[in-house]
Amino acid sequence: MNDQLTVKWYGTNALEFKHAHGSFMIDPYVSRDNKRFCVPSEVDKYLTSKPDFVLMTHAHWDHLPDMPYLIKKTDTVLYASRTACNIMRSFDVPEKNLHELTYGEVIEMPGGVFVTALESRHMGSDDLQPCYDAPPPLETLNRCSAWRCGEVFSFVIELEGKTLMNIGSANIHVPSMSGSDCDWLFCGISRWKPGFPDLLMRNIHFKCLIPTHHDEFTVPLDQTYIRDDLDRLKQAIPNLNAHQLPIAQWEML
Repeated sequence: MNDQLTVKWYGTNALEFKHAHGSFMIDPYVSRDNKRFCVPSEVDKYLTSKPDFVLMTHAHWDHLPDMPYLIKKTDTVLYASRTACNIMRSFDVPEKNLHELTYGEVIEMPGGVFVTALESRHMGSDDLQPCYDAPPPLETLNRCSAWRCGEVFSFVIELEGKTLMNIGSANIHVPSMSGSDCDWLFCGISRWKPGFPDLLMRNIHFKCLIPTHHDEFTVPLDQTYIRDDLDRLKQAIPNLNAHQLPIAQWEML
């Protein structure tokens, strides 16, 4: 345990970290509404702090839509794919609040945090996902399919002598991720498919897996429940060291 490093899980792959010198978020989506997409009252209810920065794994509707409101509220900076940044431009998010990531980029963040942005893949496909090379018309972003996945990232995060890794979906890009090593692997395991356990164990070394994205994300956060994805994963990997985070509660790492 490190009494300077804590995490709060908001369902899906939405994570908030606090450490001795600041805080940051990954994929902070709490509205959980596939019709309105962003519900400001839900953001105000759960995302009450100002993060030093936000990392985004990909641009799907269950990851990105709260960001225009969160940026307006906190003036934080989003580090994300070109597709995600182009969607933000459709919402008139200022350029000063956007950083387009490139694969392999290493960034020194506020608070002595170092982030490496690795090329990754979304579950169900080893091919590149549909992208936006320019901001889409705002009026088209009223359906789930318009929130294109875009370029997919995983993140290696180094702080206070520890290494975290986040994978937002149950797949990896072997050429860029094989041999990765971390203390905690925060791993999206939503509806993982056969072959994923072996892919994970052959390519990433971790001390503890902390599952994400295995709750029912089509209902409000205060009504969600944990699906069976982690139970299935433990059956596939009998010696798996995994830790289930509580929902919307701070926990020490």
